[in-house]
Amino acid sequence: MKISIATLIAGIIGIQAAAASTATYECKITKESGLGWVPPDYSFQINTAGRDAKVHSNYHDWTDAKYKLRNDGEYRILWNVTLRASDGQNLRMKYQANLDTKQNTVRIRASFANTSASNKPFGTGSCVLKSS
Repeated sequence: MKISIATLIAGIIGIQAAAASTATYECKITKESGLGWVPPDYSFQINTAGRDAKVHSNYHDWTDAKYKLRNDGEYRILWNVTLRASDGQNLRMKYQANLDTKQNTVRIRASFANTSASNKPFGTGSCVLKSS
């Protein structure tokens, strides 16, 4: 099988372009609701060429997420995870993060998907762009 130099170079450029379209932010939550459902550290990987993202925290591994670029330049990132409560029950959590890349801040809120809990855990913090 013969591969031309042009095809090889085009493949390498394509791989580099795909890698360059991912921005990684590391965030520390400095103010939280005290309800325990918002972890102190988050990492966000945003695929700026697509509409997908990944989220990592102290409470869960890398999880697929979706995002939307809002008119004000913020990213709204949405993801769901199942976490174990202190009583052993599995709880489905819905998270939303508003990541402001101009101010390097994040606002996170959570809700319980399969319970009628009235509390809505939240947190705010600061972020650093680690790679783009």
